[in-house]
Amino acid sequence: MLRGVGRWQLRNSVKWMVTSSSTLAASSSSLAPSASRLASERGAKTIPLASRERSYPVRALRPTRAATASLVDGEERRASSSKASSSSSESDANDLPLRFAEAARSTGAFHPGDLVLVCVSGGADSVTLLHLLVQLRDAWNLDVRAVHFNHETRGDESADDAVFVKALCARLDVELHIRVPEKPFAPSNFQANARQWRRDATVELLESLEANVALQGHHADDQTETTLLKLLRGCHISRVAGMRPREGVFGRPLLSFAKRELVAFLESRAETWREDPSNASPKYLRNRVRAELIPLLRELVDEGGVEARIEALTEQSAHLRELLDDVPSAYLALGDGPVTSASPFDRSYLVRGEIDLDAWSRLPTLAREDQLRAYVSDCAGVDMEYHVLRKMCAHLFARANTDVNAAAVPEWEWRIRGDWVLCSVGSRAWAAKKPRLDLGANEGKQTSDANDGDGDAEARAVGNEVVVDAGRGVSITHPPGWLVRASWENSASTDSSDEGVRLENLPDVCALRLRFRQPGDAFRSGHSRRVKLKDWMRGNGVPLHARDRTPLVCLGDDILAVYPHLSANASRSDDGSAKDVRNGARLNLVVDCVSVDDAETANEFE
Repeated sequence: MLRGVGRWQLRNSVKWMVTSSSTLAASSSSLAPSASRLASERGAKTIPLASRERSYPVRALRPTRAATASLVDGEERRASSSKASSSSSESDANDLPLRFAEAARSTGAFHPGDLVLVCVSGGADSVTLLHLLVQLRDAWNLDVRAVHFNHETRGDESADDAVFVKALCARLDVELHIRVPEKPFAPSNFQANARQWRRDATVELLESLEANVALQGHHADDQTETTLLKLLRGCHISRVAGMRPREGVFGRPLLSFAKRELVAFLESRAETWREDPSNASPKYLRNRVRAELIPLLRELVDEGGVEARIEALTEQSAHLRELLDDVPSAYLALGDGPVTSASPFDRSYLVRGEIDLDAWSRLPTLAREDQLRAYVSDCAGVDMEYHVLRKMCAHLFARANTDVNAAAVPEWEWRIRGDWVLCSVGSRAWAAKKPRLDLGANEGKQTSDANDGDGDAEARAVGNEVVVDAGRGVSITHPPGWLVRASWENSASTDSSDEGVRLENLPDVCALRLRFRQPGDAFRSGHSRRVKLKDWMRGNGVPLHARDRTPLVCLGDDILAVYPHLSANASRSDDGSAKDVRNGARLNLVVDCVSVDDAETANEFE
């Protein structure tokens, strides 16, 4: 529905209407010049929406005498008491463009000379933002474009919103882009899905226009609602701070202005806007916070106290966030190892990385909670409620301070949510996908990077494994989710890299297999006698957490390498001398990462 003109008319004409009620009928036709202007601009033709090749008729604004008379009575009763506040509101509305420019300059939401893309829904906040940018356009040398998202969920009202925005942009000489989703969003999670679609579509349009920033109309009231919602959902205290004026390619230059200031600005200029009825629906938590919780808090707290207290809380949270960001991280990314360890077995081969519990357990409690929360959120996309996070941290901390080499200490798993679990063995913890039920084998093309010197090798899926043709009669089989590289080099070469293992004297035709250890595995390193693999690992300092995650390079029943440690030559003649069937060529095998997910979910991760 259209809003704005009636209140502008009343405030600017109330004195005249109280003095001479006999001319009320005439005033209806001359109240707001913008009404007749809007009718002529919008009612004379239909305006096509470029994104869907449809035309929608425009509804002109029609003030009614009855509605006007009713509002005049109320205005007449309050005229004397609100005179001072009305004068103040008009003053605030008049200097809003100046304060807007100062806020943009101080926060860096956008800069002079920018090509800005404005997200315009048709509501009062986005319409005000567009008007302010247009007023600032020449002075700041701005190139202003706009985008409108039509979700097509409210029938004619959605269409009318799009028509209104198109007419507004045409009047302000602003290029408009309209986006419509390819298919309706699922009702079960509509708000989140629609928000993600708008964000993705905005970024895509931003890149195609080579724009500097996408500006959104979030204001101070939105900031208050966001903070309260975070608190209601159990947000960590270091994450209470709400939206920032500039986050990546998105800017929010209205965060320091209240909604009433934006409405007053539009009314002072006889501008109209659209109201979305869904913003009043009680089925959305944000709407209930806006309509029920915030008014109650304002009653219970001194005038202006709620916003001031929330702002103070968010500032303290931001300062705490700065302190926590400066704490040394216990996270080990793919390929990293603890600075205190030089063991080649101590580096992380997990693509999602892992947590070094030795370093993590030495952190303050708040930092431990924060780093675990961040790791789980990044890996599993799960934002845990604080009581769950606190309980998980307590269990993990107790394990980290236990003798991990004691035989009585079992492996530990914590079901995070859905298929995601947090695993802990020895001095490491990591996230993995382990479904509760057997989902069956997923077949499909797997990604492996192998090079035989003549080009990229091909990988094919066989059941739940990946087979890579490394060339020269050698194939490599590995589990899904692993990233493996293979290349051939001359044994006399001196410029080879230090990564991986180099396999010489392989049989003419051989099938190598990469896997984790299994019960009964034995290993012969160099010319030493054959020993149990678990004993070899203990004797060679392989950490407890790495023993079940260390890649093994196998040829039949023989283990050629405990990655990255190489065993004796792979193939020998009958008299024990080494064979050389490839004229000195050797296979350089590099394992970049492994997957600890169950086979069914490892395919999904790829």
